[in-house]
Amino acid sequence: MNQAMHHALRWMQDHGGDAAVARTASGGRNYLAQGEIGPFQPSTAKKLVDAGLAEFEYLDGKQRRFRLTPAGRATK
Repeated sequence: MNQAMHHALRWMQDHGGDAAVARTASGGRNYLAQGEIGPFQPSTAKKLVDAGLAEFEYLDGKQRRFRLTPAGRATK
């Protein structure tokens, strides 16, 4: 796990492990949890998903939620 993934994972753990995915006006994505914007890029979120530490929830074919899996919650 690289440093960016570690920081994103720690932030998600500290913010309840579940975030809303919000689209920006420029087409990017932000991750919102407990009233704060996640300090990580969508590419880092994708790496956490690929590592099995997080998952996206889709509604109508669009990412709506980003949350940690049990493995992501247990990782220190």
